[in-house]
Amino acid sequence: MENTMYWYPNTLLTYNALIYVIVGNRGGGKTFGFKELSINDFINDNKMIEDANGNKYRQQFAYVRRYEDDLKKSIPTFFKDIAWKYPDYEFKVEGEKFYMRLKVEDDQKVKWTDEDIIGYGFKLSTANNLKSVAYPYVTKICMDEFLLDPKGNQRYLNNEVSALLNLYETIARPGTDHPKVTLWLLANAISVTNPYFLYWRLSMPKTQNKQGRWIWRHKTKPIIVEDVRKESFIDKKKNSEFGKLVEGTKYGDYSIDNKFYLDDDTFIEKKSSIARYYFTFTYKDNKYGVWADFNEGKMWVSKDIDPSYLFNYALTLKDHKPNTLLINTRGKKGHFKVFTDAFKSGTLYFESMDIKNLTYEVIKMIMN
Repeated sequence: MENTMYWYPNTLLTYNALIYVIVGNRGGGKTFGFKELSINDFINDNKMIEDANGNKYRQQFAYVRRYEDDLKKSIPTFFKDIAWKYPDYEFKVEGEKFYMRLKVEDDQKVKWTDEDIIGYGFKLSTANNLKSVAYPYVTKICMDEFLLDPKGNQRYLNNEVSALLNLYETIARPGTDHPKVTLWLLANAISVTNPYFLYWRLSMPKTQNKQGRWIWRHKTKPIIVEDVRKESFIDKKKNSEFGKLVEGTKYGDYSIDNKFYLDDDTFIEKKSSIARYYFTFTYKDNKYGVWADFNEGKMWVSKDIDPSYLFNYALTLKDHKPNTLLINTRGKKGHFKVFTDAFKSGTLYFESMDIKNLTYEVIKMIMN
């Protein structure tokens, strides 16, 4: 499996993590790999779950999409791309339940039963309604397409990571005798500035391991991030007609080389050693320090802040707390006038990609 040109999760399981974040180029086999892992665990007798009474049950999975339309569009064809690998089995999707069983003779009418349920579909937007429902045999949860393009017509849910954690707790029942449940977050490379990376302070891997895979391990939490780069798949896609079409474009970098579509490293640098503190702004519950070196003619946005400094601006009502100044002049004067002028003149820099992307959101707000 590991030698194919598509991604497969077997090696990752040796890390014994709780959360696996998989970011890869389009068509690299992320969702397919999760399906294959789930199906293999379901049909493998040695992977069955045994309860306190000695009864054995097959492992199930949960497939999560953000909105109802996402789930409705994806589940009817869920098994179509993988059924060919299991010619002795038949598959069925009914409502938000996934079924699988050994094939029966054509002339036999055998009803599908609960023992044939391999998985369940969930809508994250309404998952809080499920707190009293038990899923004792679910051992894997997949949040598919967890990254969004902010330029698209969908938005992240309010407190989305908390919503997913609530769903995880509903299914996994931490602290009980429920078997371990792993959480798989799958997506194409859109942007490192997203609720999940910010919530857990995740990073993309910068080096390959001995097996040639790009894997980053969180220092304190049971989280693995993999940047899926199958060179054989990349080469084949580059040499396709489509690959030739998008060669040398930003979309080609994203679709083929797995470079984050919305991210580039322009204007990212560390502040100078003599930069002085200028002001603080608060956005999405995080504080950012703005530093200036007027000799060099540059400003920087940093996570380094001076808590004693008086000027702390809030960009939204939610961020407006005691000792903050709510921005209501849209950057027309004062500190934010200098700040936006630096942006317009190309002298505003950022100490990380996260800071850059979030500051761009701030600049759009104050310049509109």
